[in-house]
Amino acid sequence: MPTLDISCDDLVVADPAYVAARLGSDTLWREWWPDLILTAAERRGLEGVRWTVAGAAIGTAEWWLEAVRDGVVVHWYLRVDPVKPVRGQALARLKERYVASYREHLWRFKDEAEAGRAAGERRPGSEPAIVSGEDAGAAPDGPSTTSPTAKR
Repeated sequence: MPTLDISCDDLVVADPAYVAARLGSDTLWREWWPDLILTAAERRGLEGVRWTVAGAAIGTAEWWLEAVRDGVVVHWYLRVDPVKPVRGQALARLKERYVASYREHLWRFKDEAEAGRAAGERRPGSEPAIVSGEDAGAAPDGPSTTSPTAKR
């Protein structure tokens, strides 16, 4: 198991193709983590990118993009071993540095991608990509008439 095994998940209410294109940009990573060298190992289109990581740490990183409702959940993984041995509080600070950079940059991207949409409001022109089992048979404006859990 790598010394640092980080995962974060965030919903971005935007077109999944737009999110994949923006987050798949190679130049983005140099800004977010300047001490890491990410080399694309597998470009998976709308499902994200996997990288090998070198530089200050050795290992792998991944964006897994999961279309959900009218947006996409961005799953970020960083599984690395620092090149210089790090333990205790220094390891905790290093982990928090990578997470803080992720959050700062992804949330800024999220704000840009969701600009003009009120919280809780559906993305204009979108249809849900995935619906829960209870919602699967529901009419657009009401409960399902076929679901055993539907309110009648």
